[in-house]
Amino acid sequence: MLERVRTAIIAPQLLIKYRKDRIILVLLFMMFFAALMAVGPVVRTLSVDGVSNRFKAQIEEAIVFPDSSGCRTEEAVLVCDEPGRYTLFEQPLLGVPFDVVLDSTEDFNLNDYQTNAIVFHGEMMYVSLHQIGLSQTMHSKPISALHEDAHNLSFNPQDSEEEQAFFIALFNVLDQETNTYKSYAAMGVFVIEFLSGLLLFMVFVLLNSFLIQRRFKKVPFKQMFVMMTYASTLAFIVLIFYNMIVFNLFVFLILLFIAFRQTSKLAFEIQKRLYS
Repeated sequence: MLERVRTAIIAPQLLIKYRKDRIILVLLFMMFFAALMAVGPVVRTLSVDGVSNRFKAQIEEAIVFPDSSGCRTEEAVLVCDEPGRYTLFEQPLLGVPFDVVLDSTEDFNLNDYQTNAIVFHGEMMYVSLHQIGLSQTMHSKPISALHEDAHNLSFNPQDSEEEQAFFIALFNVLDQETNTYKSYAAMGVFVIEFLSGLLLFMVFVLLNSFLIQRRFKKVPFKQMFVMMTYASTLAFIVLIFYNMIVFNLFVFLILLFIAFRQTSKLAFEIQKRLYS
């Protein structure tokens, strides 16, 4: 594999000698670069330390404290002076509509929630996702397993000092939960970025192979696909680094143009061998 990478970068016209490589080897070659494509987003996800200040500011603006409900947690159990359902937060969360609800009703049923919601009831916290007309519990956790600041917390602050204490406690909970689950988020990011990168590379190589093979119909499409995959190595590398470190767009286009020249050099070599 390293020999093919070196040849693709230094002397792409010599890639012709690999034209009969097995397709499985070529696909593994492409998958390797697709995996590298995911490295940058995964590292950024793992480097997150709690929720952003911008997100915290949005929460502070959007929260509506339920008046006269007397809702609070006592020893990690939600209790309310007036039983009912109280929406604490009703805003998009990471681009997805989400409600945060305090539910102290006796006839509690998570399936009653027809929106995406984080619901506190009794000694539990539930995350409910509403999809295709159904409410599905995706996650549940005892309040006692959250940050200790959530174990005894009033949802009815009476003055600015109590309100400030509430937000400090809330953000401590959010920071802890974010850091606890970011490794799972990173796995999800890897899968999405890997598949996106693989699809991008596959479409690029297939299109390139189709267009060039129309010029050189004597070359079997399979062999053209193999050669174009290797010839796209420098383009793969440029895209990988762009995904890791965002270049200036002008610099990125120059590097991509240089990468495309590798394909042109190979096409010129194919033409020379076919018609000389």
